[in-house]
Amino acid sequence: MLTQRILVVDDDPLIRRQLQDLYNERNYEVDAAACAEDALELLQAGEYALGVFDLKIPGTDGISLTKQVREHWPDLAVVIITGYASIRGAVEAIRQGADDYITKPFEREEILLATAKILEKRKLLDEIDYLRSQLSDRYSFANMVSRNPQMHEMFSMLESLSQNDATVMIHGESGTGKELAARAIHFQGRRKASRFVAINCAAFPDSLLEAELFGYERGAFTGAVADRIGKIELSTGGTLFLDEIESISLPMQLKLLRVLEQREIEKLGGNRVVKVNMRVIAASNRNLQEMVASGEMREDFFYRINVVPIEIPPLRDRIEDVPLLVHEMLKNNPLSRERGISRLSNKALQALMGYWWPGNIRELGNVIERSILRTSGQVIKDVDLPGNANMQASPAMAKSRDYELPLKEYLKRVERDYLSAVLRRNRGGVSATAKHALIDAATLHRKMKAHGLKREDFRTPAGGAAS
Repeated sequence: MLTQRILVVDDDPLIRRQLQDLYNERNYEVDAAACAEDALELLQAGEYALGVFDLKIPGTDGISLTKQVREHWPDLAVVIITGYASIRGAVEAIRQGADDYITKPFEREEILLATAKILEKRKLLDEIDYLRSQLSDRYSFANMVSRNPQMHEMFSMLESLSQNDATVMIHGESGTGKELAARAIHFQGRRKASRFVAINCAAFPDSLLEAELFGYERGAFTGAVADRIGKIELSTGGTLFLDEIESISLPMQLKLLRVLEQREIEKLGGNRVVKVNMRVIAASNRNLQEMVASGEMREDFFYRINVVPIEIPPLRDRIEDVPLLVHEMLKNNPLSRERGISRLSNKALQALMGYWWPGNIRELGNVIERSILRTSGQVIKDVDLPGNANMQASPAMAKSRDYELPLKEYLKRVERDYLSAVLRRNRGGVSATAKHALIDAATLHRKMKAHGLKREDFRTPAGGAAS
């Protein structure tokens, strides 16, 4: 939070003393300077909330000092005081960043009122910045954002994994953000100063994939006119991300297994062993255990890469994240920033919230990008979804969504729907539901009572056990 200290700059010792006494009476901390040079030294040494500058001071003037302050201390509020009042002077002072302009001789109450108003405004702005940072911390990790409890559990897991070198296997449908999760682990961890090297294993046939991963020496094959470092060696000291690992053939799995176990490679066409030290993160959109059972994946390779499995839920299972994701997309899109496009209409948001999102976040990003290109104003009024989009909505999303409701009432309805769904999944189990929702059992009981929810209503007809 900003301090309440005030800096008075005036070459008249009588004025300085009057202002110091006046502020001290109201329990403000005050420092004073007779010239701009002394003022800048004080500003560099301490933290101030308000500067009260005389328009005429040795070495410069109050307006020039205000301009310097705005460049180096943008949070410092400024009041200009002068005995040479003019409209032009007032306009220039405000233009250069002054918060107020007071003429001499000033009344005590006048300057105290101006001071109180400015400091209160600065306090409010500081509190808003603090709350924004808290909100950002609450809903985000690295470059990922979510309001979903399951995603918050994943964020905690990613944060923990970033502090060690365990091999991670990320599962999730195409477009859910598997590479984003891998990058979060790398760039939040101790290997962040080294490379994050990603390769899509499905993009290469076996012969080319081996060359991409292991590298080759000149003359290893036709077209190998120079030595080349492979992705594995390139990632030494950092992280190797193997996307779509399910596409790797059985012989290539064996070669990779040896690398993972022995941490050394041989380039194609070479006989020199190269030691490597990289963290491995893999990703897949298939069930790898089923691949092992069907013989498509080696069991020993599966256990080597599946040390810590992480599941990223599809967007349709965390549809409440759509508004948050859209906000981030608009904020980070250069064209939307240039055009000042900052939000969607209720109609557009309702359409997004009712869609099934088979392509997940990647598909949402494409829809928003197209919408930005077609929007002429500052609000996206319509979104272009694939044909028969409404037919692809899940039953839960097909419920009426009234965005004209007051926010408090809307959130109350959403919370009731959420708790009902989780209680149904857990057959009325309070402990399991509270754990999933990241709240304690007492809080869950209170919310259930407020929404008129009874655990008995969510048990199976046969009366399955509930915690």
